[in-house]
Amino acid sequence: MRSKKLANIASSLTCSFHKPKPQILEGETGEGKKEPPSCDRNWAELQRDVLLVIFLKIGMMEVFRAAESVCHSWRKVIKEEPILWRRIHMTEHDYKHLYRDPFSLMHLTRLAIDRSGGQLEEFSVYMVNNCMLQYLCDRTSVLKRLRLLSTNGLSAEVVAETVKRQPLLEEIEIRVSDRSFNEKFIEVVGKECPQLKSFKFDKIWSYHEGNRTEDDEALAISKTMHQLRHLQLIYNRLTNKGLKAILDGCPHLETLDIVDCYNVKMDAEMEARCAKLENKSYPLIPYLPQMLDFSGLIIPSGSSWGQFLGFM
Repeated sequence: MRSKKLANIASSLTCSFHKPKPQILEGETGEGKKEPPSCDRNWAELQRDVLLVIFLKIGMMEVFRAAESVCHSWRKVIKEEPILWRRIHMTEHDYKHLYRDPFSLMHLTRLAIDRSGGQLEEFSVYMVNNCMLQYLCDRTSVLKRLRLLSTNGLSAEVVAETVKRQPLLEEIEIRVSDRSFNEKFIEVVGKECPQLKSFKFDKIWSYHEGNRTEDDEALAISKTMHQLRHLQLIYNRLTNKGLKAILDGCPHLETLDIVDCYNVKMDAEMEARCAKLENKSYPLIPYLPQMLDFSGLIIPSGSSWGQFLGFM
């Protein structure tokens, strides 16, 4: 099935690159047009630039699962071209597919890092451990985008050290699962990443904590992330005080997502302060987790309260 899919993609791409023009015999009308030749070919003889387009289109996991096994020439290109491995993107679906074999998860991640040849620009993974982040930093220092969609098995100290060793970072997204990822961690991120433009910080455990308020993390953002353009805070306990500090400390902010930050009251003053933002998302129902008892419910990964209840 995968080989057929690869062949279809290859066929469509190669036809677009080498599409022949219809030929009309001399003295004949359009009805006498010859049928253009088919795109059937020996896939092992495809040009390298065409193969690169195919492999980038199907994605890293399909390269691992299928393309690498097609033939020797394809495998040679896959192993020798760092451009294919500048972006490591492994979704939750990919991890579930390999969940029964944890060794495969680590092996594929290490292999992709090695093949990047020190040119890795994006590391977006659903599950990773401390050793893997250290392995990553030993082999590249030019990351521009870091997405850790689960911090189970990760320590805040190791993630902070990773950030310190990647000074070119422009985008960071972290879905944290414990309190060690706090304002001190955020301060490290802000100080060590002067080019940071996008910061997404998801505290997936925080909605169980009732109506406690906390502005320390918001203040850390305002003091250290002055070049920020895009900010997303999920289940954060900041109040209007913290939001005002962010708006003052991040003058270049363009988009703001605090849809699950229920301690913020979007009154007329706050609406006026946020009017300059191009895109903004506010809490749909203030104090929703405090008004209702959701202690027995589990919000799906990546969902907000509004999405969970059908408001979005």
